[in-house]
Amino acid sequence: MSTFQMRHAVLTSTFVNRLDKPAMLRTLARLRGSALRGRALGRPIVILAVLMTLSFAAPQKAYSQKPPNIMNIKLYAYNKLTWDQFQCYNWLIHHESRWNYKAVNGSHTGLGQMRSKWYGTLNPYKQIDAHLKYINHRYNGDTCKALSHWQRKGWH
Repeated sequence: MSTFQMRHAVLTSTFVNRLDKPAMLRTLARLRGSALRGRALGRPIVILAVLMTLSFAAPQKAYSQKPPNIMNIKLYAYNKLTWDQFQCYNWLIHHESRWNYKAVNGSHTGLGQMRSKWYGTLNPYKQIDAHLKYINHRYNGDTCKALSHWQRKGWH
């Protein structure tokens, strides 16, 4: 049983317990022939309708976004670069974050380990775009220059 189904069962039983008073259904037998019988009959019908709706309605699962596959992220980066540039970029990102877009190292976050909280909130594809924009600005778009700088200084 999934956690969603368990939670649904618990919520349904809680709802039933709140509405199902001990004498509610027995009231019908006592009010036979009374004008109040219709009103007393309405409560169990409403409860039954609500329970039927809850139990038969297709559960709406919240859209759970799976984390992107590393190969898809690498392919995205590869499509933005030439093969030689991608090899340098792959080495750089592998050693910075192991292609983990949620990586955190002190105040540095994301694939490129940039020092920005905003950068860490981006999806991996936007992180690649932002990181390549930074490399384009700082190293004239040459990821191999960024890699050689990283090898010499320990940062890029």
